[in-house]
Amino acid sequence: MYQPLVAFWIAAFSLTTVAFAAELPVEVGPPRVAGRTVQQYAIDLDHEDRVVRLRAVKSLGAFGASAAEPLRDALDHQDAAVRYTAAVHLGRIGGETLKAAQQRLQQLAGDETSFAVQMAASFALCRQGLLEQHLALLIQGLRFPERGTSCSAAELIGQLGPSAAAAIAPLQQIYDRHRPGVKGGDYHIGGAAKNALRKIQTSSP
Repeated sequence: MYQPLVAFWIAAFSLTTVAFAAELPVEVGPPRVAGRTVQQYAIDLDHEDRVVRLRAVKSLGAFGASAAEPLRDALDHQDAAVRYTAAVHLGRIGGETLKAAQQRLQQLAGDETSFAVQMAASFALCRQGLLEQHLALLIQGLRFPERGTSCSAAELIGQLGPSAAAAIAPLQQIYDRHRPGVKGGDYHIGGAAKNALRKIQTSSP
């Protein structure tokens, strides 16, 4: 006889506890990625271990506009790989975050010693709408003799989507030169070009 009453009071107590808890203020801390804050990753950008530095700059991109300041600062980092990743992140984030870094990105696109960083800066500026001025450098990267650079150029162009339609013909040439079955071709480069073509063409209205 008592069991239904016990169950009732337990349920009532549980509901009351939940309702009370819902009324309590929720303490919200700073956003975290893999348990760490923007500030913690920003500090790691100057770590002596390159793996730690690269992990930090890659993780900052996941914070979006919240990581605008350390990403802009990273454009002046002594490590070219950090500069490259920061520029790509800024391009992907876009908006005011990208606009605030535009002047520095234009400098990197023009006089940076690392061609890879020039490509990353050009990608970001293309995302800002400056394709006429900067898409050509990414297309130039497609023909770079080093495989990684060529593949990176194709990947960045693909991320621009249909706005990079001017790169379709050069991408097709690269694919024809490196598609499966072509003697002396590189399937990595061919695959990157094909993926970029797919992103540009299938994203078109």
